[in-house]
Amino acid sequence: MRFSIPLISSSYLRTFEAEIDVTAENEIFVRGVMSDHRFAFEHTWRVRTPDYEVLEATATQIAGNPAEFNPELCHRYANIAGVKIGRGFSKGIVAALGDLPGAKEHRLMAIEMARAGQQVYQYKPEFEAQFPFAESGTTEAAYIAWEKDRAYMNLANSCFAYRDESAALFAEKEVVCGFDSGLTRPKPGDKRVFWRTKTLSVQLTNNGYECESFMQDRIHDIKISFNLSREGLISNAQSRGLRLPYHGICEDAHLRTPGLNGLQVTAEFIRQFADQVGGASGCTHLFDLSIDCLRLFSFEE
Repeated sequence: MRFSIPLISSSYLRTFEAEIDVTAENEIFVRGVMSDHRFAFEHTWRVRTPDYEVLEATATQIAGNPAEFNPELCHRYANIAGVKIGRGFSKGIVAALGDLPGAKEHRLMAIEMARAGQQVYQYKPEFEAQFPFAESGTTEAAYIAWEKDRAYMNLANSCFAYRDESAALFAEKEVVCGFDSGLTRPKPGDKRVFWRTKTLSVQLTNNGYECESFMQDRIHDIKISFNLSREGLISNAQSRGLRLPYHGICEDAHLRTPGLNGLQVTAEFIRQFADQVGGASGCTHLFDLSIDCLRLFSFEE
């Protein structure tokens, strides 16, 4: 196992920032910037909701050696127009960009754009009319928001919070919704209705690597960290969630993170982490944050 990116110091840092404006009743504008010590890109999307189709896309290379990050990719990026966030998304990005130097980094940023873009809902009155009204801040209101999430974005059984069995938890404990209704009923012209900041850091140590992946946005404030030996053995795995969509439920997914300790990571790390921190018993964001770290490494088959 080895770190796959050339370093100029004993540490690596990658950042991503995004913000979303509402441009129409069924359209949003997503802007993101990603950078590390080698490159900096800005991507913009016009996205139609609720099918989350990219109507128009631009890419600007702010920094980066043209030999390593071919500027032609910024011209090709416009060809992702028509792709939808969801199944088949990555294939559409690969088809548009090809294999020029830097395509991998543009693809990783497009994935981050997609993750952020799906966080803004544009509920129609007829959709909301299907659900009862509840006073804000109550467990009942959290339950109704949970039902809307599952119906609008087909989130049923996508993680611990949205699994079918979690419906019973709303009757057993106090649950508080971690986001306000403005996120699901934005108005055309509203600016920065959603924002997100992510940092991914890897520190080289005598024994291997200290990995940390952090995400903060209007709904979340979560972090996962773990040590990775040079042989690929995980230790000191821990995570926490300070801001969560459903306080009282989402915390339970973090209890599974220490189960990563002792895991021998292989080239099958996506399946390994899906089994432990992802899936219907885990947290989609913890899984994504973990995988983002592991994609920086090369593993022997």
